[in-house]
Amino acid sequence: MGALDSVVNHVPVWLGEVGTARADRGGWSQAAEFTSLVLDAGWAWAATAVLLGWLVSRHPRPATGLLRGAAGGGLTLVFATTAYYGMDVLFDGGAWWGMATRYWLLGSVLLGPALGVAGALIRRPGPAGTLAALLAPAGAALQMMVLPPPSDSLMAQPVRLTVWISAAAATVLITRAKVRRGSLTPSIRLR
Repeated sequence: MGALDSVVNHVPVWLGEVGTARADRGGWSQAAEFTSLVLDAGWAWAATAVLLGWLVSRHPRPATGLLRGAAGGGLTLVFATTAYYGMDVLFDGGAWWGMATRYWLLGSVLLGPALGVAGALIRRPGPAGTLAALLAPAGAALQMMVLPPPSDSLMAQPVRLTVWISAAAATVLITRAKVRRGSLTPSIRLR
């Protein structure tokens, strides 16, 4: 994710459209701008840590699943951040270990494990699992309200609409899946 984010951020540079106003850029730059506004959002990075926490947490012992989720979430954000700034160094030159790199690596180490645990909690039955599953869509919707994409971008409105619709659809699908399973039925049966 980090490497892809860095790549799409550099598309206007490669197309020679850096000095051009965002609204006057070509189709490829607009597509890259759309992707960049999604991948640069904090909710997307948080959702990645939640997803990896969920993917690695399947274990018969719930505590082990939570530890695996924490490790998965933390390592995912550390590696994605490293890849992002590593690609930026390849494209732009300069120092890798700058203030921004340290800031986001610290954030990855502090928040990644908690987000990974949230991913692991998705496997739990009842309200805890449902709330954990709703964390990413809620975070996406909240960010669109509190810190929306910059209004000078032609892609700001399409990104906002896409994120809002995706968050609403994810909320409906998650709620339906949890209701179908039944709030009293464990998602992982211990034997």
